[in-house]
Amino acid sequence: MYTQQDSAYFYFDKINSEAKNHQDYLSLISSLSSSNKTAAHFYDLDKIKGNLRQLDSIVLKNDVELKQNESYLIYINSILLDKGIYYFRLNDYDKSRKAFQSIINSVESLKESQLNVYLIDLITSAYSFIAKMYVNDGKYNLAKDYYTKNIHFLESKKAEDIIKINRTYSLLAEVLKNQKQLDSSNTYFNKSLHYNIENQGSPSSIITEANHLLENYLSQSKTDSAFYYLSVIKEHLSENHPRWNIYYEAKAKIHEAEGNYDLAETELQEALKLVKQKWQNKPHNDVAEIYNTLGKLNENFNKPQKALENYNLAINQFSEDKINSTINENTLLRVLRNKASILNTMSQFSESMVSVNVALKTLDQLKPTFKSNADKLFLMDEAFPVFESGLEATYNLYQKTKQDSLLDTAFYYSEKSKSVLLLDAILSTKATKFANIPKDIIEKELLLKSQINHLEKQLNQSKNKILEDQLFEVKNEYRELVSSIETNYKSYYNLKYNSEVVSLNELQNFLNSDDVLVSYFYGNQAIYIITITKKSKDIQQYQIDSNLENDIVSIYSMLNNPKSNLKELNNKSFNLYKKLLVPSIEKLSQKDLIIVTDGLLNYIPFSSLSTNGENHYLIEEHSISYVNSATLLKQLSEKESVNNEVLAFAPSFEASSYNTLLPLPNNQTEADDILNYFGGKSLRNNEATLLNFNLESEHYGLLHFATHAVLNDETPEYSYLAFQPNETNTNLLYVSDLYNLNLNTNLVTLSACESGIGNLKRGEGFMSLARGFYFSGASSISSTLWKINDASSLKIMDVFYKNLSEGKTKNLALQKAQVSFLKDNKDNALNHPYYWSGFVISGNTTAIASTNNLLWYLLIAVTFVVIGAIIRKRRKSN
Repeated sequence: MYTQQDSAYFYFDKINSEAKNHQDYLSLISSLSSSNKTAAHFYDLDKIKGNLRQLDSIVLKNDVELKQNESYLIYINSILLDKGIYYFRLNDYDKSRKAFQSIINSVESLKESQLNVYLIDLITSAYSFIAKMYVNDGKYNLAKDYYTKNIHFLESKKAEDIIKINRTYSLLAEVLKNQKQLDSSNTYFNKSLHYNIENQGSPSSIITEANHLLENYLSQSKTDSAFYYLSVIKEHLSENHPRWNIYYEAKAKIHEAEGNYDLAETELQEALKLVKQKWQNKPHNDVAEIYNTLGKLNENFNKPQKALENYNLAINQFSEDKINSTINENTLLRVLRNKASILNTMSQFSESMVSVNVALKTLDQLKPTFKSNADKLFLMDEAFPVFESGLEATYNLYQKTKQDSLLDTAFYYSEKSKSVLLLDAILSTKATKFANIPKDIIEKELLLKSQINHLEKQLNQSKNKILEDQLFEVKNEYRELVSSIETNYKSYYNLKYNSEVVSLNELQNFLNSDDVLVSYFYGNQAIYIITITKKSKDIQQYQIDSNLENDIVSIYSMLNNPKSNLKELNNKSFNLYKKLLVPSIEKLSQKDLIIVTDGLLNYIPFSSLSTNGENHYLIEEHSISYVNSATLLKQLSEKESVNNEVLAFAPSFEASSYNTLLPLPNNQTEADDILNYFGGKSLRNNEATLLNFNLESEHYGLLHFATHAVLNDETPEYSYLAFQPNETNTNLLYVSDLYNLNLNTNLVTLSACESGIGNLKRGEGFMSLARGFYFSGASSISSTLWKINDASSLKIMDVFYKNLSEGKTKNLALQKAQVSFLKDNKDNALNHPYYWSGFVISGNTTAIASTNNLLWYLLIAVTFVVIGAIIRKRRKSN
């Protein structure tokens, strides 16, 4: 059908003419639909558009008659498939998804007995196209959900269709490739490719799979394997096949890997010519992609001017984009990222900032379309070099001009890179609260989120196709609900996707006179350090080298080992202090340090930095708190606590068949001691259950957990806090559970092992248990960066809460507790930072009024009133 375009059209036109003459509308629909398949193969969108107009007219005029035919659903859904493919080729993904979703809804509504192979093929094609659009958008987790669903459907309904099942696994392999899981990706690609070759499968499928394998092996520096797959591609390209550009692009990649610029450029120019012909010299994303590749080629071979020219040509492809397609926006973002970088290389810093600003505007347009947290993280990681280019440009311009506004712009770029997921969650909660959404809709959303979490936890224990399909359906229902809320409640959408960050001027107005905020941006080439007080601002740059990163890793390793050499540790931390902090604060008198940390610096408690190369530490001169971003700090400061009473948990971990965690000898004393300073209650032993946490936590403004935290590096959502062990193993509070809580907690204290550590994500920090409590509504969190000694935890926590009860701010309360511990142990081994510096306080550090103190204040106030009344009475009597 697809071999000769013109002859295929000739015969289809003859069939169409005969069918019209005989008023055989079913044959006419079949012929036009088959013609569409040929047109799609040759990217002839005008032909498809004309055919679709005819098809719509036929259905409109003959709908009653067509509905009487038993194959009506096949014909209608075939037309929908053609529409979906047409809009897919146009990159109009909204209309394309709508067509494919209509097929899915139509077929899923049928009974099992009504299904046939044609309808199964239609629905599986719809699943695959929707998934492919998510791949092109960079939404890999969503794509994976659809491909997995499709595989399950095929294996249960059409298990004999090995080619289609393998093809779907091959499409899934593309997702794995993009997620850098190359070994798994290669396995799926090879399985499908070999089957296709042995069974004379579709040449287009063979070409696509061979090309993916070629790229995977090149990224693994296996050039010989790449050459083999290049030969496979060429072997399966007929003379007039519309995908010869893939061969030339693949060949160019091999030449580039071998260091041959001239041959690589020649092949790319040939590919460019073919792609332009395919799209009839009209602007298109495919053309932009090749210009972008040419730009990267020239950049890699130190030809910046030619690189810039190609990036500009790529950007020009989107000048007429009336659809605002997400795939176009994704490509535009990548081209702008590359352009900003090359402009910095050419010292054209003002022009670089222009590109960065357009890129950030594009990013803000894209972010609301990303619903999965994992996909949002990937998007931000891809965009990360944009922020670094912006900071590099502003820093260099500032060194030349000392223009004050450039510091404001640098701070803006840094803030835009930080804490996107956490801010999204806080803004979403605000939006739900203030958008007047009906209670039943809010309850439905909470129920669906809870169901998703429950199913995901079950699947984390063991894989199950039935549960995976259930999860797919619930997630779809949840996405549709959120989409309808965003459509029907504009104030909700506007609040939820408010991409504004706090300005430097707003931050200065917010800071106290004794505050100094030091914000770090940890880039690929340099660390940028922006320092802000109420009346000053500054920027520093430190070029990253392997020695710095090795030192940070070494310092962290020594900090969480009490037997490490203290003299060596102090010397290393002193050097880090001199490099990354002294230049920013040496001329400042402020004592309250607020650290916006980033990258590997997340591992280092700044309190442990030696300020003299010996046993004198930063904590002895400054209170220190942390926050993910200044914008987050301002948001957290607006939260209100339910009260100032404490709920403390102290489980016992006695040896048993269902408990593998070690006892914590001092945790119950620690929990009880807090009640000397605050009202509330301590739940110990069999009372320290997860059930009691779920029942009571929302009624307390302070939560304290003297228990074990267990870190899951591979899947951070399944790191957990352990409550009182039980035989049913239902004593674990997972990070994923925290996302569904709605607490109004002033302070959460996790005096547990490694509660502040987790998988490190760019701009987001640690995906830790501590961070999870911010999602649940906490304003501030006290957590730990390594396995804390139980005895030292008892002493530091006791003084910490005593200080809090006296009205001290949280950062000052922790500083004084740590300094007190240091003084008490200055002459013994407990002065090692392992024992005291692992505790960190983050978030809103304003003071907490103790309930005990409130009674005293009330008593004093009453006393003054009584005394005043007595004095006035005596004066009157006199």
